[in-house]
Amino acid sequence: MITRAPVLLSTILILGLGFSYGASAQYGAPEGTPAEVGTSSVVNFSGKIVDVDTVKSLVTLEGPEGRRVTFVVRNPDNLKAAKVGEPFSARYYEVVTIRKKKPGDNVQDAATAGVWTTNPLGVPGGSRAVQATLVVTVEAIDEANGTVTVKAADGTTRTVKARHPEMLKQIKAGDQLVIELYQAIALSLQKQSAGGSP
Repeated sequence: MITRAPVLLSTILILGLGFSYGASAQYGAPEGTPAEVGTSSVVNFSGKIVDVDTVKSLVTLEGPEGRRVTFVVRNPDNLKAAKVGEPFSARYYEVVTIRKKKPGDNVQDAATAGVWTTNPLGVPGGSRAVQATLVVTVEAIDEANGTVTVKAADGTTRTVKARHPEMLKQIKAGDQLVIELYQAIALSLQKQSAGGSP
């Protein structure tokens, strides 16, 4: 499935859910090699169900710092188990790599998504994963502020803060970058213990 570039660009460049905790690892290419950086993160968090719309099969969750997200719940067992005020626990995974496009690379913008649900006899919950690739062109670099402006194939542009400002020295205006993203979230409505952990 191909996703329109503006949506994909926003999805990839406005990364993460704003969490400031969790395990993560970062890497950068050794000096003198083509620019490539990567970040992998695993975040555990919890919250509560704040709204259930059984007619539209929608469930709204409230997580850390009051952030809310609404899901379409297709599994009738999960929808039936969802009650306002009930706690949930989740694990979020994210892997991002950004590299310079090599001459002759045949890379196309694309995005795929998959949804899995638990079996009827298991704990209510499920998981969703998204994998996306986007090719952008570097429009401008601001090393003083650690930002880079990139443009998608349709002309959509974004200016973002680089997670690895030191890598900005290895790219220049006109370079093409290949951004690859894998995000997944696994959600469970399993009761939490008094300490807050499932």
